Amino acid sequence: MQTIYSVNELAERWGMHPSTVREMERDGKLHRLPDIPGVRFSAAEVLQLESVGLDARAMSAWERRNLEAQIRERDEIIARYHKKFTDMMMILTEVRRNE
Repeated sequence: MQTIYSVNELAERWGMHPSTVREMERDGKLHRLPDIPGVRFSAAEVLQLESVGLDARAMSAWERRNLEAQIRERDEIIARYHKKFTDMMMILTEVRRNE
C-alpha cells in the first residue's frame, strides 16, 4: 500500500482536478507532510478522509451561500407557479360547473 500521495495522485484517486486538492489543503481539510520534498499527503489521512465520507468536492462558504440563494430563488418561482396553477384549476372548475 502507498504511504504518501502527491497532489496529482490524490486528484486521480478522487476523480477531481489537482486544483481542487490544493483548495482542500488551503481550506484545512487536508494537511501536507512537513519535511518531505514537494507536496505530499499521508495515506493515513487520505484513508481517514475517505472513511468518514468527507466529500472531497465540498463547497466553499461562498459556493454554499450562492447555492442556498439559488435554491431560495427557485423555491419562490415554484411557489408562484403553484399559485398560478391553483388559480387556473379553480377557474377551470368554475367553467365546468357553469357548462
